[in-house]
Amino acid sequence: MQDRCYPLTNRKKDEKLRDVTRRMIMDRTARLLVKKGYGATSLRDIAQACDMKAGSLYYHFDGKDALVEAIMAKGVTQVETAVRAALEDLAAGDPLDRIRTAMKVHLHTLHDRSDYGSAHIRCFAHVPPEIRRRLRDMRASYEESWTTLLQDARTAGAIAAEVDLHTLKFAVIGMMNWTLEWRLPSDATPDDIADQFFRIAFEGARHG
Repeated sequence: MQDRCYPLTNRKKDEKLRDVTRRMIMDRTARLLVKKGYGATSLRDIAQACDMKAGSLYYHFDGKDALVEAIMAKGVTQVETAVRAALEDLAAGDPLDRIRTAMKVHLHTLHDRSDYGSAHIRCFAHVPPEIRRRLRDMRASYEESWTTLLQDARTAGAIAAEVDLHTLKFAVIGMMNWTLEWRLPSDATPDDIADQFFRIAFEGARHG
């Protein structure tokens, strides 16, 4: 009986080791993508960052594009998962409070969680069209969450009828995503930025 179980135990150990190695490769490649971009990051660069031979990467991924797509997809799911979890805790909350919370969590995830979200945003325009298409399909689910948030706020009378919600949605998401490229004040936190964006988008910047 022990002899029969031993190979299974070994397989489980091997699978766990592969998972750990795969996460390491993704973590280090995400950092490279943020630093160098998609085009300037070669398979050799990735292998060097991971202390591996380039050929060994194919044991875990089919190639550079498969690895990059996995990283960028994780960037989407990280943000979406975090925002959805926060909104579930405020399911019965005021619609504008839910929007402000979603903005804070989105920015915290981009700036504090990992390099995945940043890699997604910085590399999206440069990856092959078929990868962009699949990533757009993934983004659509998250964007639908924002459509619902904004529609709920309009129903509650918090957003004027003449404001186009489609435009507002992408303005808000775009503002948040592009903070990765801005020179922000060194003491500005994601909460600070979210509060400023919320005021501009939902309370107005004009005085009086």
